[in-house]
Amino acid sequence: MTVHPLRLVVLTRALDAGRFGTTVTRWFAREVERSDEFKLDLIDLSGLQLDELAGRIDDADAVMIVTAEYNHAYPGDLKTAIDAVRRPWYAKPVGFVVYGGRSGGLRAAEQLRLVFGELHAATIRDSLGFRESDFTAEGEPADPTTSAAAAALLRQLAWWARSLRDARAAMPYPA
Repeated sequence: MTVHPLRLVVLTRALDAGRFGTTVTRWFAREVERSDEFKLDLIDLSGLQLDELAGRIDDADAVMIVTAEYNHAYPGDLKTAIDAVRRPWYAKPVGFVVYGGRSGGLRAAEQLRLVFGELHAATIRDSLGFRESDFTAEGEPADPTTSAAAAALLRQLAWWARSLRDARAAMPYPA
């Protein structure tokens, strides 16, 4: 067990009952809590002032974005939140859990990679993408290998989070 767990922000847009995004977010949060690598900080953008977001991202060792794909992209309110933070993203690992439509949200993840590259963040190559049919009515993945995929993604994220945390502590990121 990790003595000093990594601080992981899981950033989502809204945790309203009955939404598919809430199902995905709550499932992923349970996966994070099963890991001894991370201390979870779940952020619901719908209930947070943007000035608070910068401090929580700054305190985090890593961030996972959970978002829908809309019109082959990601939602505007997420873009506003990302842009409001700016410097705390520098040299921070960011991963994606996406959902929606035929692509399972993967087009949103690809566009977010471009945005985070501009913000000097290190995006994790692998991501998780879901369609509504990928989950049961009980809010669990229909495919029994999904939890293993989440665990693998979290291991990759932990590696990057430790490496970048140590690097930021040794020398501030030159931006």
